[in-house]
Amino acid sequence: MSGSSPETGPTGPPAVVPAVLAATVLVLVLATWAAAIGPDRVFGSDPSPRETSSEAPSDDDLVLEPEGGGSDEEEDERGWGTTVIVATEIALLVVLGYLLLLLVRWARSEATEERRRRRRRPVEFEVLPVSPEQAAEEMVRDAAQQLALLREGSPRNAIVACWHRFEVQAEAAGIGREPWETPAEFTLRVLDLVSADERAVAELSVLYREARFSDHDLDEAARAAAVHALERIHRGLGARFARGRG
Repeated sequence: MSGSSPETGPTGPPAVVPAVLAATVLVLVLATWAAAIGPDRVFGSDPSPRETSSEAPSDDDLVLEPEGGGSDEEEDERGWGTTVIVATEIALLVVLGYLLLLLVRWARSEATEERRRRRRRPVEFEVLPVSPEQAAEEMVRDAAQQLALLREGSPRNAIVACWHRFEVQAEAAGIGREPWETPAEFTLRVLDLVSADERAVAELSVLYREARFSDHDLDEAARAAAVHALERIHRGLGARFARGRG
């Protein structure tokens, strides 16, 4: 429909969402891996020389460890590492929840916009074909003007104008020319649609081609023959139109 404003296409989700979502998943995987192997290995604490030495410790080197298993400093380090991992996982869950909320809002916005676009689309109506009676009525109504064109000017130009007048009548009746049709083919199709006198149409068609494409002069005899053919076409259409009215 002419005059309608252009519609914008659907927009995608914010471009940052996929990148942030991928980074969040990566960090979440790393946090899960860190929780599985323990904070000591994550933060790279090296084993003491006593643990890596291949020599068996002497009795003098043996030191009894407290039953708690490790110093307070090591316990603090483990607790700090665990706290960081848990806090990281909680933060990631919050970010994931926020991203899911953004995606839900975007999906709802797209659904609303699609409904608006559907309401703005013009309603398409089926174009009904023009009836032969409508085309014949237009030709009968324009008969006097068409005959006047045939009687004016040189015979060549008059015959060409008379033939082209059938195109004007067809357009007025709502008949459109197909892209593959030449003007002459279109006129013949319209005259066939209204069941015009075939012999009269053939005679006028021959005169039109002669006037349109030949180099020799056309005399008044050619004009008289065209007038005679046109009047027979009009009489036939008038009789048909009268029968349709009756």
